[in-house]
This record gives sequence, C-alpha cells and structure tokens, in this order.
Amino acid sequence: MPESIQDPVLLRLVERIRAHVDRAFEFISPGPLPWCAATAVRTAPIALITTAGLHLKEDPPFRALEDPLGDTSFRVIAAGTPAAALDLAAPYVDQRHTPFDVEVALPLMALQALHDQGLAGPAAARHASFCGGIVRPLPGLEQSAEKLAVLFQEDGVGSVILLPSCPLCVQTVCLLARALERRGLPTVCVTLVPELSRIVGAPRSLALRFRFGAPCGDPGNTLLHQSVLLEALSLLEQAETPGVLRQSSLTWRGAPPE
Repeated sequence: MPESIQDPVLLRLVERIRAHVDRAFEFISPGPLPWCAATAVRTAPIALITTAGLHLKEDPPFRALEDPLGDTSFRVIAAGTPAAALDLAAPYVDQRHTPFDVEVALPLMALQALHDQGLAGPAAARHASFCGGIVRPLPGLEQSAEKLAVLFQEDGVGSVILLPSCPLCVQTVCLLARALERRGLPTVCVTLVPELSRIVGAPRSLALRFRFGAPCGDPGNTLLHQSVLLEALSLLEQAETPGVLRQSSLTWRGAPPE
C-alpha cells in the first residue's frame, strides 16, 4: 500500500482489514491501464454492474458472510426485473438505502428513461451484481470478468457502467473495468473514494460525493439517478486517454442542473 495514502476512510479500512481479516492486506495497483474507445454510447446496449449484493430471491446467496476474504462470483439481473423479485432482506444488502429504492445502486429504470429520451443506448438484456467486502479479489474477480465479457458480448453491449457501494468496492469495480477493457468493452466507474481509484487505476472514473450504499443518489430522486448516468455516459464519450478521473458537480439530495 502506498505510504502517501491520505484519505481517512482508506486508512481506517486498511487498519480494520489488517486487524481482523488479512494482516498482509494491501490495495492492488496493477500498472498500465487497458483502453478501448467508446463509439456507440447513444446506440448500443449499456450494461450496469453493481456491488450492492443484489440477486433474485431464487438465486444462490452470496458467501460474503461465510468467507471473510470475499465472494468474487456474480449474479445476473435481467433488464426489467422488479424490486419485488430481489432478495433485499439478504444480510449483505445495505439496509440504509437500497431496500427503499433499488435504483440508488442499480438504476435500470433511470437507464431506460434516458433511452426513451434519446440520450442513451438501450439497457442491455442482462446486468451483473457482485457483493461488497472482497478483500482478496484475484484471481477470482478476473475469472468472473471473463465470464461477464462473454455474456455482455452475446448481448451486443457497447459500454459498461460500474457502480460501487462500499469503500472496498471501489477497488472491485476498478479491477473489473480493467478486465473488461482488455476484452474490448469500454467502461466507466463511479467512485466514492477517488484516491482509491487512483491507486488501483480505472480507464475512466466519475467521482461523486454521495453516501456509501447509494452511488446514484438518495432514494426516490429519479432525476438525480438519471443525471449520474448521463455524466458517466458523457465521460465515456469524451475521455480520450486512459486514467481520466472527473469530479461530478452533483450533490446528495440535490436537484440536477437544468
């Protein structure tokens, strides 16, 4: 772990993990960034990846509580899945925001609304959910990314937006984004901890000052959820070199700009 780390959230996170889970824990910093251009943001299907621990009620549960090093598997969530079909009472789902409005972590309706307005491509047929708290992400996360890339390519996905729910989830989405870019899928990561995004490295990152558990904004704030996705898609279109990290002007419970 870089000795120059400053963010108090990261410092506390490292201390806690080293004290209770992995004495040798360090954030991963893989080196040069992969990159592929985003050329069809307004036309090709867009996939979402969340780390909110969401899955269908009939799906096998995540093993996040049984395995302190983390569960690197994912669950598929089809476009149009209603909140009532998800196991929002699972113990690894953040109970502060997500059960009141799944859109704060997986904004499928917001994405569909943007498409209906002609501002984005259609929602992909399938999206992916990981669980938070992945202390040792490799090699499992790389293997999951390989499976995901095949699934997304089958669905004609043109770009992927990744939404972390917890501080450690920022590392998870950065590593997933890198793996997907190596396989030809352009990505943009929302980040709630910009310093960790810089350490791990992601092709494109949009930094938001939102609460953990709700990377798209507060429950019920439909226009804000849409605005987060719009900023992420704009970054996908505008970024010209890997490693871009843009600070959003959006605020928690704020009204999006006209």
